[in-house]
Amino acid sequence: MSEVMMTVLVVANAVLAVVSVVFAVVAAVRPAALSHSEAPANGEKFYSWMYAVRAVPLGCAAAVVPFIWSGPVCAVVLIAAAVAQAGDAGIGIFRGEKGMIAGSSVVGAVHVLTAVAMW
Repeated sequence: MSEVMMTVLVVANAVLAVVSVVFAVVAAVRPAALSHSEAPANGEKFYSWMYAVRAVPLGCAAAVVPFIWSGPVCAVVLIAAAVAQAGDAGIGIFRGEKGMIAGSSVVGAVHVLTAVAMW
């Protein structure tokens, strides 16, 4: 892969990872924005916070690690992030959220492509 294409892939990966982090923060701060509930219950708030405390560090790692390391370390982080995105896509399928399905699928695919390219 050319150096230019690698740079484009790593930057695209970082941008998409940051978008994922933003969604996690939104979920924590305003759970109703993603769940579409009129008044989120305490359990809904609890689970949105649980999601955010895992998604924010993982998304940040997926954004930053390819700029610092390549090889197995990078691949493991990106594959872990891709698996999380696959889980989000699965939740989107269950809930019938087309945007969640598409967004998570694209982000997960870019994480996998970047992992393979960085190996």
